[in-house]
Amino acid sequence: MRALDERPFTIVCLSPQRWDADLPTNRQQLMVRAAQRGHTVVFVETSDFLARHLLRVVTGPARRDTLRELVSSRRVAPGIFARKALNALPWGHSRGFANAVNCRLTARAVRRVVRRLPQPAVLWIYDPCTAPMIGACGEDVVAYDCVDDYSEQTEDAQTAAFVADADRETARRADLVFATARSLFERHRQTNPSTHHVPNVGDFGHFSAAADPAFAAPDVRELRSPVVGFVGNITSAKVDLALLEALASSRPAWTLLLVGPVRADAQEAFERISRLPNVHWAGPKDYAEVPRYVAALDVALIPYVANPYTRSCFPLKTYEYLAAGKPVVASGLPELAGIGPDVALVDGPEAFVAAVERALEQRTEEDHERRVRLAAANTWDGRLDRLLGLITEQLGR
Repeated sequence: MRALDERPFTIVCLSPQRWDADLPTNRQQLMVRAAQRGHTVVFVETSDFLARHLLRVVTGPARRDTLRELVSSRRVAPGIFARKALNALPWGHSRGFANAVNCRLTARAVRRVVRRLPQPAVLWIYDPCTAPMIGACGEDVVAYDCVDDYSEQTEDAQTAAFVADADRETARRADLVFATARSLFERHRQTNPSTHHVPNVGDFGHFSAAADPAFAAPDVRELRSPVVGFVGNITSAKVDLALLEALASSRPAWTLLLVGPVRADAQEAFERISRLPNVHWAGPKDYAEVPRYVAALDVALIPYVANPYTRSCFPLKTYEYLAAGKPVVASGLPELAGIGPDVALVDGPEAFVAAVERALEQRTEEDHERRVRLAAANTWDGRLDRLLGLITEQLGR
């Protein structure tokens, strides 16, 4: 429900992630809920180069629908319309001239759309490379929702430097900056005093059913107990497969359950660990099915490598696991320090295995209820309340 002092407005969400991504993240979770409260959302997908999309128009089976995506908005959910950025030039997220041209073309298209929608309008940015669009979309307020250290996700030094500059510029020019990590908060408040630390949360309603072991999917319901596991994208940039291999090798009586797609960079290490007899890979799953695999776990793992990217990560799965009543053992994620007794943050294989053993001993009803209460206090609705409250206050100025 919309707060009494929260008037409806139009949100233009600039996202490098497509609306129909495999797993919903901050963008989809917040925009769906904002639309449910009466706000109109224009979700602009900023990463695709137009030539690639045109290739899909020529070669794809649904040519008419693909072309329509290119030239107009499409309704993807109640109150939400998605459209493509007009990225006419390649390398728009690594070269200044190309980025400036693409942003100018996209801003013109967005401004025409915004004029026909409820006012006022808020530019809600997830892609820092869209900094040139600030002030050109007919918006009244600019909010930069910084949920990652974006430059650490790039593949080369030139792109990293470009994205880092864009990140600083976007934070400097925004009316409000939201930061999910303390390190990002400290960085951006140096240039923008209107920076707020708003950590990530979880989809409580979606995962709370996983608190019942009987909810587990049939293909994992009969796995040998105890079952410890990880659910998510298996990529070497984040997941410490060597750590998981050490855990599975040292505790052959445990079942290690892995759920999610295996990216190319992790294929070799994954093939090695998957040969262990107590490792079970359930494969990639749709978001609707993920809670049924979390339900099979006795202990939920977030075994991340320690690197500059994970230093600013706050995985959404933290509170999703807790919503299912599962204890969490994590590594490589300083943002998870101090959450509470049910999130153990450790370093090294021996400490990791010991933390899992301790978690396996915490199976009382009181333990379960404590985790669920913590997750229920950290939901997307609660996070949206705070963000929209800050935006409404800014609009009032």
